[in-house]
Amino acid sequence: MHDTSSFSDNQLTTFEIKDLLTLYITPFKDMCINTPEESVKINRTKAINLLLERLSKKQLYELLNQLQLIHKKNQNDLYYIQYILIAVMSLEAGRKKSIH
Repeated sequence: MHDTSSFSDNQLTTFEIKDLLTLYITPFKDMCINTPEESVKINRTKAINLLLERLSKKQLYELLNQLQLIHKKNQNDLYYIQYILIAVMSLEAGRKKSIH
């Protein structure tokens, strides 16, 4: 496994980050993401794409570090991913609301 704690901000390409997210995020078909504005079912591919679109590279590196720690402890990462996705989708909904 890759040690993401030693990567600098420009060391990985988006494709490499996507591959690492695919490696670290446990496969799932549908995850329900409930925000105050909506309830959405999302699969792993869509979740990874959403993370890549909405998070900065620095945030993606931190996410990879956390996922790596979770896997080292043999813990389930899906609750953590769900928590992150709720935050990402809530922020996005808040941005859309403030524009209108």
